[in-house]
Amino acid sequence: MFELVPNRHTAHRAVDGEVVIDASGMGFSRFIRFGLPAPRWHLGKDVDGERAAIADRLASLDVPLSHAQSKATQLTLRIHGAAKQAITVKLNGRKAGPKGTPATVKLEPGWQTLAVALDPTHLVVGENQLAIETTGGKDRIAIAWLRIGTVTPPGDQDPRAALAFDAAGDAFELVQNAEVAWYVTIPDGANLVADVTGAPATGGAKAAGSACRLEVAARAGDDSLTGGVLGADAPRVDLSGSAGKVVRLALIARDCPRARVVHPRITLHGPAPVALPKGEPPKYIVLWVMDALRADKIPIFTPGARAQTPNFDELAKSSTVFRQYYVQGNESQASHSSMWTALYPAVHGVRLAGDPKKINSNLSRHFELIATQLAGAGFYTSACTGNGYVNSDDGYDRGFKEFRNMMRETGVENNFIPGQKIVDAALGQLDKHRDGPTYLFLGTIDTHGPWVARKPWIDIYSPGPYKGPFQEFGTAKDLGFKAGSMGCSIIPPPADVERLRAIYDSAVSYHDQQVGRLVAKLKSWGIWDQTMLIITADHGEELFEDQRCGHGGSLRDSLVRVPLLVHDPARFPAGTIIDEGAEAVDLLPSMLAAIGKPPLAAAQGDALEPLAQGIGKGWVRPSYASMYEYAHVMRIGRWKARVSYSGVPLIDDLVDDPGETHDLTATHPVERRMLTDDLGLFLSLRTKWQKSSWGVVTAMTPAGAAALDVASTP
Repeated sequence: MFELVPNRHTAHRAVDGEVVIDASGMGFSRFIRFGLPAPRWHLGKDVDGERAAIADRLASLDVPLSHAQSKATQLTLRIHGAAKQAITVKLNGRKAGPKGTPATVKLEPGWQTLAVALDPTHLVVGENQLAIETTGGKDRIAIAWLRIGTVTPPGDQDPRAALAFDAAGDAFELVQNAEVAWYVTIPDGANLVADVTGAPATGGAKAAGSACRLEVAARAGDDSLTGGVLGADAPRVDLSGSAGKVVRLALIARDCPRARVVHPRITLHGPAPVALPKGEPPKYIVLWVMDALRADKIPIFTPGARAQTPNFDELAKSSTVFRQYYVQGNESQASHSSMWTALYPAVHGVRLAGDPKKINSNLSRHFELIATQLAGAGFYTSACTGNGYVNSDDGYDRGFKEFRNMMRETGVENNFIPGQKIVDAALGQLDKHRDGPTYLFLGTIDTHGPWVARKPWIDIYSPGPYKGPFQEFGTAKDLGFKAGSMGCSIIPPPADVERLRAIYDSAVSYHDQQVGRLVAKLKSWGIWDQTMLIITADHGEELFEDQRCGHGGSLRDSLVRVPLLVHDPARFPAGTIIDEGAEAVDLLPSMLAAIGKPPLAAAQGDALEPLAQGIGKGWVRPSYASMYEYAHVMRIGRWKARVSYSGVPLIDDLVDDPGETHDLTATHPVERRMLTDDLGLFLSLRTKWQKSSWGVVTAMTPAGAAALDVASTP
C-alpha cells in the first residue's frame, strides 16, 4: 500500500534525536508555508556545485519539534553567501539567540557551515517558524541543509549522510541512532515489512547483519504508541494498533554502525485485489453534470441526508460510488475546465476572481478536451446544457458536433430551466445518433439558484405553515445577489434559511426523478448495458452554514465535495463504495481507459477504474481544490487543510466536525504535519504533477520519486 523509498520526498530526518532538514530538493517544499502569498524559496537549484534552495531577502520555514527537540540551543546551516552579506534569524517572531548574542551573523563568500545560537525559551513543541532575513550584497543566499540541536557537526560534516536512499535497490541505509520518519494514516490490518541487514561502515568491513535492528514507533497525536522491532529475524511489525490514526512512523537504527533496509513497505492483510477481465468498451458515454449539487445532500454519498433519492439508491446498486470526490474549483468554469482537460487550475488557467490581471474565462485551444478525444475515437459528440457559463464563447463546445446551450438560447446567462426540459432535449439528441458510438454531455441546473420548490417534496421537507418570502422560489432579489456575483449579501432569519434548505432538498429529489427518467429511457432503447453513465456536479452550494449562500466564496466541502457515480459494470464493479480520494481531473482519463484509448500525455488525472476494482483501496488518497489559485485545500481521509494568503493552514476533522467550524491547528500537530507535508509537496509541483505516472502525493511511485529527484521550481 505504501512503499517507503519512493516516498522519500516526504521523509523526515533526525540524527541523535536532532532535526535535520534537507533543503536541496523538492522535499523542502513541505516546510516553506506553501509558497504563499508568493514564493520566497526557489527549489532544486545548482549553486556552486551543490543542490540547494535559494531564499529571497526575507524567507521563512516551519519546523516541527518534539518535546526534547524544543530544548535546542543551536541552529547549524550549510549556507552559500557573498561578501558583505549577513543574516538575521528569528524564531517564532523573536530574535533567535539568547540575550547578549549578536542579532546578525556575517557570511563569507561561497559555501560555509554556520552556527547560530538559539534561545530554547523561544521554541515550542509542534510547529516553529524560522525566519531568515538577508542584508547586504546583491545575490540571494542558498541553503543546502539545516540542523537544529545542541552541537555543531565537526568541520563541514553533512548530517544528511546519516540517511542514504538507494532508489535502484529499493532500500535506504541509516547510521546508528539516525532516524527517518513519515507522517501517514494507518489503515486497519497494516504491517510494516522490510529486510534489515548490516551495511558497510565508513571505510570498514560489513556490519554483522544479525546485530542490526530498527526500532519502529508509530506515535499518534493522542500520544498512543504502536511499535516493535525490525531485524534479520523479525521482518514484520504489526501496526494495527494504530488503525485509523495519523501517526509519525519513525524508524531508528540500533546495534550496528550502519543498517541497510531493503524493500520497506506498509502492507495489508488479505489477498491482493484482482482486476476485472477486460469487457467490451461502452458504445455510449453520458456525462451528466448537475449544477450546484452537494454530496452531503444525497444519502448514498452521505448517509443520513434527508432528501429522498430512490433512483440514486437503485442506480448505486449497479454502479461505483465515490464518496470523497472533489471538483478542482468552486464555481462552474474552473471546475468544468478541469473536467474537460484533466488539468489542474494552475495549468488550464481558467479563473473568474482574484488577481484582476489573471482573470480568464476562456478555455485555451491548446488543450485536448473530452469531446475532441472522443470525436477522434469515432464517437458522435453532442451536448445539451442549461449552464449559461459552459458556452461556445469560452471554448467549451470544441470537439462537439452538436452543442446546445438552452440558457443562452433565452438570451441570459442564468435563470431557471426545469431539468425535465433539458433531459428531454438531450435524449432527443442521443436518439438521433444511437446507431453508432455516441458521447452525450448533459447539464441540468435545478440545484442552482434561483431555487424552485418542488412538489411533493417541499411539503415533506417543510411541512409546517410558512409565511415568509420563499413560498415557491429562492430569488436572487430577496437574497441580495448582485450582477456578476455568485453569492448572496443578505442573510435571512432562521425560519427563512430552513425554508430555503428545504427548497434546495426538494430540487435534489427532483433531480433524482430525472435520473430515473433517463435510466428508464436508456433501458427501453435496449442500450443501458452498453452505456457508461457518469453523474457528478461542477460545485456545491453554501446554504448559510458560514453566513454565505451561493458559490465561489470558499473551499468548504459544501462547495468542493460533490457526487460522483459511475455506471459501467464491466469496469466499475456494481454496488461498490469508494472512500479514497478522487478528483474531477480523473474523468477524462477514465473515459479514455474505458474505450481502450491511451492516456493523454499532458493529463494530470488518472483513470479511476483500478481504484474501483480495489487496487490501492484501503490507503488514503488526496482530493484537492483551488479557489482562483490564491487559496487551496486538500482532504486526506477525514482530515482537511485549508490554506490562503497567510500560509498557515486551518485543519478540519470532517468526521467529528463536518461543518468545518473548529480549527484544530493548535491541537492536532501530527495531523497538521501530515497535511502540510502532502499539500506542500503537491502545491510546489501542481503544474507538473501527473497521477498516472507519479501516483498521488500520499503514495508516490518510483517514477514519481525519480522525477522529483531532479525537479526544480522557478
